[in-house]
Parts: sequence; C-alpha cells; structure tokens
Amino acid sequence: MRKSVTEWLLTCSDPEEVESLLLGFDFLNFAIESSREGSFVRVYTDDETIIEELRQRLGCEVVQKRTSHERDWFAYLQLKPFEIVPRVWIDPTHRFKKTAIVIKMKPSAAFGTGDHPTTKLVAQLMYNYLKSGDRVLDVGCGTGILSIIAKKLGAKKVVAVDNDPTAVEIASEFSRINRVRIEVKLSNLLDNVCGRFDLVVANLTTGLVLKLLEQIDKVTHRGSVVIVSGIFVADAERVSTFAQRSGLKVVEEAELESWKAFAMKKC
Repeated sequence: MRKSVTEWLLTCSDPEEVESLLLGFDFLNFAIESSREGSFVRVYTDDETIIEELRQRLGCEVVQKRTSHERDWFAYLQLKPFEIVPRVWIDPTHRFKKTAIVIKMKPSAAFGTGDHPTTKLVAQLMYNYLKSGDRVLDVGCGTGILSIIAKKLGAKKVVAVDNDPTAVEIASEFSRINRVRIEVKLSNLLDNVCGRFDLVVANLTTGLVLKLLEQIDKVTHRGSVVIVSGIFVADAERVSTFAQRSGLKVVEEAELESWKAFAMKKC
C-alpha cells in the first residue's frame, strides 16, 4: 500500500471549473473545501503536470505543498470507532470490541474510512434498500468501504470498481482484512463491468454521477436500486431531473452538511 504522496493545497476561485478540469484528466484524488477565507482544492498527487495545469489554465495558486505520510492521514479522520449505520461500526484503530458488525479500516491518502458526509449518506441509503442476497456494484469504490458494508449486511455478490490502481489495491487489501469476498477490478465507470445488479452504489462527484446515469442501463434491470452521493446541494435538482430522463424514479433523498444523495429505482 502507498506509504506517502505529495499533498497540495491551492486556491480555487471557481470550484466547478476545477472539478471539470480534474475529472477531464480522469483524476479523482482531490477534495474541494470551502471556508470563510474562500474555496480551496486539496490535491494528492506526485504528478506536477496536474498542478501546473491548475495554475496555468485556472489561475490557482499553491498555498501549501507537503509530503503526506501514512502516519499523517489519521489527521483527517475520526480516530475513534463510529457507527456509520445501525449495527455497523467503522474501526480505524483495529482495537474496537463490540457485539455488532465491526469493519476494520486504515486511512490512506485521498481515500477515507467512512467519516465523510457523502460516504455516510450513501451508506445510510444502502442500509435502507439492500436486501439479503442482492448483487451489488460499487462504482468508484475507493477503500471499498461500501462494498465491505454491503457484504457484511448480506449481499450475495459484490463487485467494486475504480479507475485508480491504488484504490483497487487498497480495496482488495481491506476486503482481505475484513474477511469478505469482493471482486475488485480496474474500470473507468462501467467500461470493465459485465452483468446486471440489484443495487448500484456510487459515491462520486456530480459530473461523474451524470456520466454514470447515462450508461446505467448496462448494469441494471427493472426494479434495480441506484444510490448516488457526492452531489453538492446546488446540483441536486440537475441530478434528479437527469435521473428521471434516464428512466429512474427518485424514491428517497438525503442531505448532510451541504451534500445530497439519492436512492432511485429503475422503472
């Protein structure tokens, strides 16, 4: 597993343009942050050409550059175990003892352990709609936390995909640590995915969610549930409208800390 990576903090005058540029490179290891001082983009990469593109094309300025070591990644996480959905606890310490489903996770650069609002939202909706014996697809799996939760809650088959080789490596390792069988593979959205699934979950960004919905017919059947998260509140209506045009009916939506998530059913 990766032990260190360069972490960049840059100014971000137009978050949508920054997101569009990075996603155009099929690059996902970034986070856009807002504060009273303005918006910033935190990027995890050793490839300085990505940073130069942000500087030259969008006028972003580097505020901070540092090497982020594995030991530092705990700073972004809740160090104590926490209950992500009823009866399911996430344990970054690997020392938690409780009569419940306990998922052992270890933080890695740009991949969380479930404490981010977007992950909590999709996990809660998945908990509401996952049925024992379901076939589950996790698109943009990161650490594989959603896949592991799905398997622990009774999914029959779980396929996890990500376009980042590091994420594939991490998700494979965490599935082994948690003693669950998950098929983890490298794929740009659905390019390398075969078969149809009862439940599809995706914690991505608005732009990637829309791209996923464009091709969702490939992996769903009538009655399949699709859960998407990682959507800014300001983008919620656009995603909802696009979903309906794609033959999906919104059956539930959730919001947490300016983020939205949707559960949709294939008509």
